[in-house]
Amino acid sequence: GLELGIERAGTPIQPIVYVEREAYAAANLVEKIEAGKMASAPIWTDVKTFPAQQFRGKIHGIVGGYPCQPFSQAGKRQGEKDERHLWNYIREHIETIQPLWCFFENVSGHLTLGFREVFTSLREMGFAVEAGLFTAAEVGAPHKRARLFILAHKLPNAQMPKFQC
Repeated sequence: GLELGIERAGTPIQPIVYVEREAYAAANLVEKIEAGKMASAPIWTDVKTFPAQQFRGKIHGIVGGYPCQPFSQAGKRQGEKDERHLWNYIREHIETIQPLWCFFENVSGHLTLGFREVFTSLREMGFAVEAGLFTAAEVGAPHKRARLFILAHKLPNAQMPKFQC
């Protein structure tokens, strides 16, 4: 859904690969691709084994919603101790692939648990980072469903703003 939102905002996207480890979500991707509702691309089923080196210099942007359970108010909020915590793998893939931009979504609880690590990691890799909490109600949905959106854009070193999270 994030890709569709980015396209509706005026930025065309051509997926090269989807990475989805949950069987139900992967099946949903296949269904949408076959129905012509999403662009066709291979589906890799484990971010931990994703061959990022093959995509170095071939991807302009990375879009994702990494697992929210480590940060969710509805869960145990174990952060890095949760086996579903995948930021370290995603960070390694960003370092390897070297995209121009990244766009991520997660639960609002991520702002108070784990976001500082994400922000700092992206800044250390040379990205300017903006983040904000937005609700589904803000775009007309009948429920609140607050989400944290993170946009990181690679800037030349001379243009990197000097601020801390």
